[in-house]
Amino acid sequence: MKAKVRHTAELGDLVVAAFDSAAQCSTDPARVSRLARQMVMHVLRHARSIFASPPDGTYLGGECLAAGIED
Repeated sequence: MKAKVRHTAELGDLVVAAFDSAAQCSTDPARVSRLARQMVMHVLRHARSIFASPPDGTYLGGECLAAGIED
């Protein structure tokens, strides 16, 4: 069994990888663009669900509610 490895990448790198992968599936520019968009959106939705709400009561907006820090 392989372990899942998570890497941080820039959005541009993700878009390039998606277009490269989509271009291997089709030569039609409209289809390549649609496939690449679907791949990027899938990754972004997955990342958003992971970082949506940490279990300790904090959120990624810069405030730490669990520690009692308020504005």
